[in-house]
Amino acid sequence: MSSPVLRESAVWSDIALLDSGNGEKCERYGDIVMVRPEPQALWNIGDASVWSSAHLVYKRQGREGEWITNQPVPESWNVRWEDLTFRIRPTSFKHTGLFPEQASNWKWIRENVKPGMKVLNLFGYTGGATLAAASVGAEVTHCDASKPVVTWGKENAELSGLGDASIRWIVDDAQKFVAREIRRGNTYDVIMLDPPAFGRGPEGELWQFEEHLPALLADCAALLKPESGMLLLNAYSLGFPALALENLVRTTLPFAQKFSAVELTMKEESSRGFELPTGIVIRATW
Repeated sequence: MSSPVLRESAVWSDIALLDSGNGEKCERYGDIVMVRPEPQALWNIGDASVWSSAHLVYKRQGREGEWITNQPVPESWNVRWEDLTFRIRPTSFKHTGLFPEQASNWKWIRENVKPGMKVLNLFGYTGGATLAAASVGAEVTHCDASKPVVTWGKENAELSGLGDASIRWIVDDAQKFVAREIRRGNTYDVIMLDPPAFGRGPEGELWQFEEHLPALLADCAALLKPESGMLLLNAYSLGFPALALENLVRTTLPFAQKFSAVELTMKEESSRGFELPTGIVIRATW
């Protein structure tokens, strides 16, 4: 029996979705207002006035693009979520170094992960989930194929007062790393994955979500302790329905007992309060 799809909107003070529509979103990161493409925003904008205050506007040119600067901004700046601090640095791929909707997952991690648990964070990016787990006393292995974003994650750890926390920072292809962990006989209490639709490992290894995820999840099942544990699978706006992802996790983890399917959103600060869908997460516990 499938789980009902819940909806969670991330709560921030330093970040806000001001408005959205016409294929774009207008956001505030700290004091900086940015406009970026957003394919999910099929509707019309709600409040035209907030868009005119944007410091930065991203214009796409093919796969990459450029930021148009309307008002002076620093090269980087910090934002906080609860007691964690993150460095924001706009990139040529429209990203900022942070996916703010993931704060809903960080809250779940802090409520469910216990001190001393061994946690593996695959496709860990700049470390939001890693820091959430480390902040409650977990022993975290953070794996990402990009050396620059792993370095960025370490920077966020230092900013958050977690520079000495129990975190292993690994630059590696997720599939190869998991296979090696199986051969080493290592096990984990918790595995978190946030795979992209498409990517390349540090040595050019190919990653395609629908082609490679089933085998990776099967390997993750071999690393998880069957007597008790957790798995969190995040799919960032890839178009796959929650039911398809949940069925995949259910068949891969026959020992899992409880599942939840959640649509992550960011809620506009506009008077209409639209919620922008940002992805699906499947959480399994046993």
